This record gives sequence, C-alpha cells and structure tokens, in this order.
Amino acid sequence: MLIVLLANIQSHIFSQCNQHVFTSVGATEYTQYQYQDCEGLLHWFNLPIGGYTIILCADIGTAFVLNGDGFVYPLQNEHPSFPSCFQEGCPGDLDEDGEIGAGDLIIFLTTYGTQCEN
Repeated sequence: MLIVLLANIQSHIFSQCNQHVFTSVGATEYTQYQYQDCEGLLHWFNLPIGGYTIILCADIGTAFVLNGDGFVYPLQNEHPSFPSCFQEGCPGDLDEDGEIGAGDLIIFLTTYGTQCEN
C-alpha cells in the first residue's frame, strides 16, 4: 500500500497540466477521447464528424484518442479564450488541504532524495 501511495504522490507532485486541443477536424469517424484533468480525475467524451474542436486542461501525456480518427495535441502557449491551466497554489502545500502542516512534511520526506528519471 505504501508503494501505491508513494507512486500517487510522485505522479501528483510532478504532473504538468497544459491546455490540449481535442479535434475532429478532418475526421471521417466518430472519435472517442480520454484524458486526466489537473486534479488527477479521468474523463471520457466523444466528438462527432464535422470539425468540432475543444480545448481542455489535461496532464501532459494523459490525453488520448481511444477510437476514431480525430486527434489531440498539447498547446505550446495557452489560448487566451479558454480557461488557463496554470494552478495557483500555496507553495509547500503538497497535500493541497489549504495549509502547510505535518502532512506536507511527510510527503516531502517520503520523496526526498529519490532519483528523478531524465
């Protein structure tokens, strides 16, 4: 259980949220998408044929086309007409409970000194 907890903590701490374009422009099939939002929740939705486009916030590497021939890609710069993915928070509030306390220290200490993948 501890290993699962640490994996969840590390993926939450090191995830990067960004605006992603989900589109069926040029698609010839109904397309189903999946993505993980900035809070770590999974979402599924569909876009019909006909050139529909949605911009949503998703963690990098978690947005996929499940079936169909639409496509998805992260934006390099945020589109100003859509909600920003930049999340302001309290630096040091690693468990995001609104205060910096013992829980945050435990999260920090459990990941302190680990090697990051390049």
